[in-house]
Amino acid sequence: MGVSLVSNPPYNMAWTPPALAGFMPQYSGFQLPPKNNANYAFVLTALSMIDHKAAFLLPNGALTANTKEEQGIRKMLVIENLISAVITLPDAMFESTSIPVCIILFERSRQTRKVEMIDMRQTFEVETRDQRGQFGGSSHTGRMYHKNVNVLSAEGMEKALDAINGLKNEQGFCRAVTPEEIKQNNFILAPNRYVEQAPIEEKHRPFEDIATDYNRIIQQKNAIKIKMNKTAAKRLGYDCMDVATPDVTEAFSVVGQKAEKENYVNFCAEDGIKISVSTKENIHPLIVDFLSHWKQMIMYLNTEENRLLAEFRDALLPELMNGKIDI
Repeated sequence: MGVSLVSNPPYNMAWTPPALAGFMPQYSGFQLPPKNNANYAFVLTALSMIDHKAAFLLPNGALTANTKEEQGIRKMLVIENLISAVITLPDAMFESTSIPVCIILFERSRQTRKVEMIDMRQTFEVETRDQRGQFGGSSHTGRMYHKNVNVLSAEGMEKALDAINGLKNEQGFCRAVTPEEIKQNNFILAPNRYVEQAPIEEKHRPFEDIATDYNRIIQQKNAIKIKMNKTAAKRLGYDCMDVATPDVTEAFSVVGQKAEKENYVNFCAEDGIKISVSTKENIHPLIVDFLSHWKQMIMYLNTEENRLLAEFRDALLPELMNGKIDI
């Protein structure tokens, strides 16, 4: 069987490389791990002691750290075909810390160069554990605390082992990748870089509710209809509203809903503002005051209209993309 090893070393610990460390067997052919992080010092030391397999429980940062030294070490581990699998685990698996962790499996004399990437971040069960207080006097040490932690199920672990042994590919869970592909990703070993994620079904309010709210806004806008002379509109500062209103009737019809059309203002060459005046000259102060409030209302309703259209767009696009709705 040979010599194997399982290790859960201290995470991200600073260390001082010994004198002439570059000549030590465990570091031969590798860059020295950086002084601020001994993760790969533990890994390389262990690999120099085994002739079969090793499993390391490490922080996820070990998979992606972009220091020159750690990236160089990961590169050589891949080139030397020493990594058989990488597994990212769920958060909150420890009682004392929620730091995300991974398992890296190493193996000598491998028969393949592929690396099985497994994403188990969503493969867990929640377990409640009782824990008595450790510090803070009798009020705490005499108290039982209930703590939820994430654990891997027996089925989940069996599925991961099956994927490793069979170099399997499963959307959202695992994928066997080549050294060339890892190289293209700058020797980053995070499985989520390689495992194709299952599409997430977007949840949104019913289209009928969105349409009802949209039509309510348009009906409020249409409740007061104004016909305004263009010259008067410019003098009063309303010419900025002389823009084409969007026709979203067809878009709403795609999901079987009807949309009201906007019809609240018309800028024309005729004299007057068709509310209670009939000339572009000497506009009554009461109408000016009224128009000021009307403009504020329209600005608010425009904001609400844009918000609802954005909600409608975000709800519609995923269903168009996944083929649930056909135009």
